[in-house]
Amino acid sequence: MNMYKVEIKNMFKSLLTWIIVMVGIISLFMAMFPSMSSSGMSEIIRTKMDAIPESMRKSFGLSEAVDFSDLLQYFAYTAQYILIGNCIYAAILGANSLIKEESEGTIEFLYAQPISRTKIVSVKMLSTFTILYIFNIILFLVTVIFFEMFKPSAYEYFMQLTYMYKGMLLAQLVFWTLGFALSAILPKVSLATPTALGLFFITYMLGIFSSIIDKLHWMRYLSPVEYVMPSNVLKAHGNIESSYIIISLTIIFVATLFTFFRYKAKDLKI
Repeated sequence: MNMYKVEIKNMFKSLLTWIIVMVGIISLFMAMFPSMSSSGMSEIIRTKMDAIPESMRKSFGLSEAVDFSDLLQYFAYTAQYILIGNCIYAAILGANSLIKEESEGTIEFLYAQPISRTKIVSVKMLSTFTILYIFNIILFLVTVIFFEMFKPSAYEYFMQLTYMYKGMLLAQLVFWTLGFALSAILPKVSLATPTALGLFFITYMLGIFSSIIDKLHWMRYLSPVEYVMPSNVLKAHGNIESSYIIISLTIIFVATLFTFFRYKAKDLKI
């Protein structure tokens, strides 16, 4: 069995776990839509939201009024929490990829094979990207099923939903490559997940601060999640600011290059 297949097999169990968790979250949110969309409930929610201070509303992605009776607007609001989970998974996936071989002792076996470090990184990146792509496709299909269940007749949603998921995938790729960069630096696997979580939540909090404090508005550029917030993507009809796309692609490119060069020069624990 080649290295790519081995990697896919090793990650499959954790993939299933994350799919079950995220599908459960999506199911919970979508199951609440019928009650949230009723006229009486929508009015109650709107009244409650108006009573919340603006700064607090911004921290929950409610800077503008959300029509919870509209399926796309409702999903766009709840999708910010799906985005958080997806980005955490992507960061953990990348951060554990390279360092686990050293900690588990399997790097000695790999190093004994006629395979270069460059190929090791390449196969690791290809296999984890495959897992991440499958993960997103399944969540997208589950969401489509729920939309078909709850949408009004002749309700157009597919393209807008696709744009939101594409945006979320972009943010995941940023954290995935940053996770790989961490994996090429960290000395042991026990630090991988905590460091990946720390990286995500620090950048996420910077995004919140940029939303509620005008003087810190520039910090939004330090928070990849802010680039692709589903409610903003929906409001912009699928468009993401070009500056955000450029920054994201730059981070992905630089982090990938760093991973290859750093891992090639790293003293491996054999």
